[in-house]
Amino acid sequence: MDGLLVETANAWIETLQCYILMALNRLDLVLFFGYLALNVLLGLWVSTRKGSTAKGYFLAGEGLPWYAIGGSIIAANISTEHFIGMVGAAYAAGFVLAQWEWGNWFTFSLLIWVFLPYYIRGGIFTMPEFLERRYNPACRYIYAVCSLVLWIVAQISAVMLAGGKALQGMFGFEPAWSIPALAVLAGSYTIYGGLTAVAWTDFLQFVVLMTGGLIVAVIGVDKVGGLGALMEAAPEKFRIFYPIDDPNYPWLGVFAIFLSVGVWYNCTNQFIVQRCLGARSEWDGRMGVVFAGFMKILLPFLVVLPGIVAYRLYPSLPDPDQAYPVLVRDLVPLGLGGIVMAGIASALLSHLSSVLNSCSTVFTIDLYRPFRSRATDRELVLVGRISAFVILLTATTLAFWLASGQHGVFTLIQNVGAWVAAPISAVFLMGVLWGRATATAATTVLIAGFPLTALVEYVLFKQVAFFRPYDNWLNRTFLIWLLCLAIMIIVSLATRAPEAGRVVPMLWSWDGMHLPEHERDRNRGIRNLFLWWSLLMLAMAALYAYVTWFQMTH
Repeated sequence: MDGLLVETANAWIETLQCYILMALNRLDLVLFFGYLALNVLLGLWVSTRKGSTAKGYFLAGEGLPWYAIGGSIIAANISTEHFIGMVGAAYAAGFVLAQWEWGNWFTFSLLIWVFLPYYIRGGIFTMPEFLERRYNPACRYIYAVCSLVLWIVAQISAVMLAGGKALQGMFGFEPAWSIPALAVLAGSYTIYGGLTAVAWTDFLQFVVLMTGGLIVAVIGVDKVGGLGALMEAAPEKFRIFYPIDDPNYPWLGVFAIFLSVGVWYNCTNQFIVQRCLGARSEWDGRMGVVFAGFMKILLPFLVVLPGIVAYRLYPSLPDPDQAYPVLVRDLVPLGLGGIVMAGIASALLSHLSSVLNSCSTVFTIDLYRPFRSRATDRELVLVGRISAFVILLTATTLAFWLASGQHGVFTLIQNVGAWVAAPISAVFLMGVLWGRATATAATTVLIAGFPLTALVEYVLFKQVAFFRPYDNWLNRTFLIWLLCLAIMIIVSLATRAPEAGRVVPMLWSWDGMHLPEHERDRNRGIRNLFLWWSLLMLAMAALYAYVTWFQMTH
């Protein structure tokens, strides 16, 4: 009798456990799909507020506060490329990948003190528009076309590929369904609402993706005994300086990459800068970048540290890109999975919506409006929506094609970006820092950048014995950037100087760093921009000092 009671009790316990697991699974799905619905509804709701004019649709009516701008920058920047590709790269290489986030102290500083004052005061809509004002229309069209091609291939299609990998590895969702489903979700509010919808949904997504990322990071670090124990157990994974001839992460290339890729990505890239152009004040635009800088301090703990944790727990994964999905599948308790799922979806949706909005902005403002000077605001908004739909459809199709091959996501995206970063960075930097830079020089660099990159990559570093030991895309990109600067200087000095009266208002100056006079009085004390930027620089210096000390002593 007692045995029968025990068996009955065990059966009831097992049944209860099954129901609890089923309920938790349902809770995960309810949280996940509830979040997706909330995200779309928020995007559609805010879309009704400022989307009827071109400025309202493409620049959010210039009404975004600093926290929405900073959160949107991070949400636009962080995608499944990071949760899949960067975690996978960190699984193989370690903490050196933190430089991709911490190194933004330099490029964010340039954006705050050099570029943004001109961008905002000049009332520009797009980055190619800056090139026309500073140089000529040819530079504008070249950059606009290159940007569209790059964004569709490397920033939408490749990110969709990473999203498909993530959702399949973690939750078993087939990419054939998840990729188009998330594309439809991102497109629904982005195409209708423009930057207003993108920025405010980005802010929600920023909160959710940071929360989901923290859950995985904290659980993972706890699983291996804490951060200190992890660092002592695998000190080789916490190196940030590698030899200059290292095949993957040479120190010179790693720390110089922000002169080229960093400047291009953070200071001249439409889908990063556009939310700053929609700021309600110049202080909000620049303080939003400072806020994003503080968030960059945290990101390596969310997208690099989990890769090292996965290496300790699963040292023989066949595909490093599966490191994060495996952590989520094995470590995250039921009930929290829905939040992590929502965080991954946030990373994908925010990035897709931001890039898609920037694609439609550049197409409409830089390629359509110059040839349709009498276009009304209503017509421009309509063209923006139609172009966004066509671009999204094209990128989704391309994502399925990429999925048919074997591509490391992080490496794929970085290599594609390296082909355009150096010449664009050189043209923008010389444009704001040197009044003698000419339109002929800028056009030459933009046109010559692609064949020059091919020459350096396939001939110089492959055929010349001196360069062969340093053959790495980081070193190549730095050399290409130096060559582009040299071409800019030589051709500028060999051609007629631009008219000083036209160029001087676009050049950087000490006075230009200050806020406009009407904004200074209400942004003193705790709201002082320089104070918060200085605190950011001190925090970054302390972090670099600590990891350098750790590598030297271990």
